[in-house]
Amino acid sequence: MDTISDEQLLEELRTRLNQSRRSLQDISVLNHKLVEMNRRLEQSESLKSNFLSNIRNEINNPLNAIIGLAGHLASLVNDPQAEEIAGLIHAEAFSLDYQLRNIFIAAELEAGDAQPEIEQVDVVSVIVSTLDNFKAVADAKGIRLAYTLIGTDDAGRLRFPTDAEKLQVVLSNLVANAVEFSSTGSEVEVLAGLMDDELHIQVKDQGIGIAAENLERIFDRFTQLDTGSTRAHRGHGLGLSIVKALLDLLQGTIEVQSSPDVGSVFSVTLFPAAFDESAVTFAEGGNLFLFDELDEK
Repeated sequence: MDTISDEQLLEELRTRLNQSRRSLQDISVLNHKLVEMNRRLEQSESLKSNFLSNIRNEINNPLNAIIGLAGHLASLVNDPQAEEIAGLIHAEAFSLDYQLRNIFIAAELEAGDAQPEIEQVDVVSVIVSTLDNFKAVADAKGIRLAYTLIGTDDAGRLRFPTDAEKLQVVLSNLVANAVEFSSTGSEVEVLAGLMDDELHIQVKDQGIGIAAENLERIFDRFTQLDTGSTRAHRGHGLGLSIVKALLDLLQGTIEVQSSPDVGSVFSVTLFPAAFDESAVTFAEGGNLFLFDELDEK
């Protein structure tokens, strides 16, 4: 058996020590690169979030000015033709604003920026303001908007801990769909109530309905059952996917019952979430979240 001299052993130890040092240096360089990459990713996410916020304001503010001014103009003029044109401007600007807001919300959800802000919410105010937003669209189609409440307090309010803005986005998309797919002379009704500390909301319409085989698909992003260049209904297929994503975020559920040519019922269930007692309550303020920038100026 060959023996190793002390000098050979020391040389081998030096070699392995140098290898360990080089490995540590390589690990240190790699770690530095990972830290730098993470910093750039965080910076990119921050820039993307700021961009979304800025572009949303840059687009929404002038659109809301157009909506407000068109509505005001329609109430001032006595000429039927001018009033009709002002009404068309209002309707088209409202539709564009609504669709763009959905696109921005979808982008926020994709980026992970749509975090819930839980507070004590007056659900009645959310419902009333949402229906007010769609009154002009519903009136143009001859559709009646109504709501029914169960379990209100002495002041006629339904208080529930959730995210007020996200709740209004959910309700707005459901009402928008109900109005879009309802026929002239029909009714869209919102029912809301508290049962066993849970908030239950239903949006009912008497519209074209949905076939059973399509009920699961309607919550997929960009899915539209009415497709092609000759489709009869507007939209980009984001609304119900946003509803589902926001309810998942709020740990809520949604179910749908529908029959072709009879109508649809979308049922939302929300469970109470913990909230800060000092948070501002969404109550009589009304239309605070959608189409509100004009009022803030």
